Parts: sequence; C-alpha cells; structure tokens
Amino acid sequence: MNTPYTPLSNSRSVSIGLIRGAKRSLDLEIPLAETHSERERCDSIAELYSIIVAINALEKSYIKDEFVQNEEYYTSTSIRLIKQFNLILENDEVKQEYGDLDSFVKRFDLNYPLAVKRIRMGMPATIEHLVKKEEEKTKEEKTKEEEGKNDDREESTGDNYKGKAIAEATGAIITLMDAIKLNYNTKEQLHPLLTDIVTATNKIFDDYDGRAKLVQWLIRLNNMKFDETLGDEDLKEFLWDVDTAYKGFFGKLA
Repeated sequence: MNTPYTPLSNSRSVSIGLIRGAKRSLDLEIPLAETHSERERCDSIAELYSIIVAINALEKSYIKDEFVQNEEYYTSTSIRLIKQFNLILENDEVKQEYGDLDSFVKRFDLNYPLAVKRIRMGMPATIEHLVKKEEEKTKEEKTKEEEGKNDDREESTGDNYKGKAIAEATGAIITLMDAIKLNYNTKEQLHPLLTDIVTATNKIFDDYDGRAKLVQWLIRLNNMKFDETLGDEDLKEFLWDVDTAYKGFFGKLA
C-alpha cells in the first residue's frame, strides 16, 4: 500500500515565496523600447495612428452635417491634424521606417478610408469644395473655342496649385492664432508667422477684408526691438484682427 504524500515542512513557505516572487515580477513595468530612439519611434507610431483615427471621425461628422453651423472648427481642426501628421512622417527615422502614408496604412492594415483620402488631398473638404467651385466657374466662363488640350492641362495645374495655396494660407492663419493664444508676444516669435500669412494669402487675393490690419501689424512687429513684447491688450487686439482677416479671406473664397 502506497504511503500518502506528506508535504515537507518547508513546502508551504517555498510555495508562498514563489507566489510572492511571481507577483513582484507581474508588477514590474516592461518597457516597449530599450533605447531613446526606439521609444521616440513608438511614440511617433502611436501619434500617427491617433491622428488618422481622429481625422476619420472628423470626416464622418462632416458628412453627417454636424458642422453646418461651425465649418470653421472643422476646417481649422482638419488642417491642424493633417499638418501634424505630415510633420511626424517627415521625421527621418519614421520616414526611413514607413516611407509615406500608403506604406504606413498598409504596414498596420488600417481601415480608415476617409482619413487616408483627406490626408492625401492635403486640405479639408471645405477648401476642396471651394476649389471645385472655382474650377466650375472658370469652365463656365471659357468658351469651347478658347479651350484646348494645352489650356486644359495648364488649368488643371493651376487649380491644383490654388487648392494647395488656400490650404497653406489657412494653415498659416491658424498657426498664428494658436501662437497668440499661447501668449507668444515677441517680434522673433510673431513676425515670421504673420509674414507667412501675408505671403500665402497674396498668392490667392490681392486684397480681402482685414488684410490692411495684418499689414499694419506686420509693420509694427518689424519696428519692434527684440527685447520688446506685446502686452495682454495688444495680443487680444491682434488676435481679433487675425480672426477678422481669417473670416474675410474665407468670405472672399465663398
């Protein structure tokens, strides 16, 4: 007859010790990356993915007419997200690893077609529609005799250029408004951003409501010393004038 198994006196303490050891190991944080560059790359992947998801959700809301009363919010948010995506993707390590938008989407088998289309276009749907409206207007004004294959090719190139120019101008305005809200107040910080706006908008229109005020601010900033700053009241006025110019610019596009 077999003798029943009798645990040794130290079996319980050994088992408890193993359990405690296992618990300690489970509580330890396991790093996803061992080096700083690997950690940066992982963060970039996460940011690119989150931006794609955000743009896709934004596009769905736009399609459902959820921004009818506030298209400005859709436009500014879309431009900001597209710009952020492209900036991250331009990082040397990220670009070397994933190349471009299509490669990134294919690598991770992402299914966000609305976001992919919007990033490829490089501009919000609101600006895209304005460009198409301008194309239709141009085509209506031209007669069949004036149109030729060469003219069509040049017109297509011009329309594409105009769309990018509108997106560039809008992005420049939004960037400056964000900077003012973050209390940027020196010549070094604000003058280049305002110069970008005037340069970009000049590619579209010679004049629009609010442009004169921007030029006045450009002159004022240019005449400031590098140790001078704009006060709170000045920043409020500056933000108001930039916002007015933003609406004037878009109003002329409509």
